[in-house]
Amino acid sequence: MINDADDMYEWYSSARDSIAEVLSRLDAPGNRPYTVAFNVYHPDAETGGMLMFMPGRRELSFVPSHDRRRIPAAPEFTDLAWYLHALVPAFVTMGLEGYEAREIRY
Repeated sequence: MINDADDMYEWYSSARDSIAEVLSRLDAPGNRPYTVAFNVYHPDAETGGMLMFMPGRRELSFVPSHDRRRIPAAPEFTDLAWYLHALVPAFVTMGLEGYEAREIRY
C-alpha cells in the first residue's frame, strides 16, 4: 500500500517471491514522503498483520490483524510478547532504537 500525494491509498498484490520488488517499490525515493505498508504472514505460526512505515521511514506500526495470537490465559488480549520476539530482531539490524507496544481494544 502506498499513500500518495493525493492522500489516496493504492493497494497492490504480489506473490511472496516478489518481496525484493515490493520493498524496492515501497522504499523508492519518490515514495519516501508517503506512508507505505505491506501485509506479512508467518505461515508456521499461522498469524500475521500489517507493517506500516510512516513518511521518512523513522517510525512504523504493526497491527496483528490476521489470526491474531492471543494470550492463552487471557484470550481477550493480544500476545504482544510473541509478536515482539518475532519482529524486533529484524528491525534491530535496521537500526531500531526503541519500541512502544500497546493493546488497542476494538
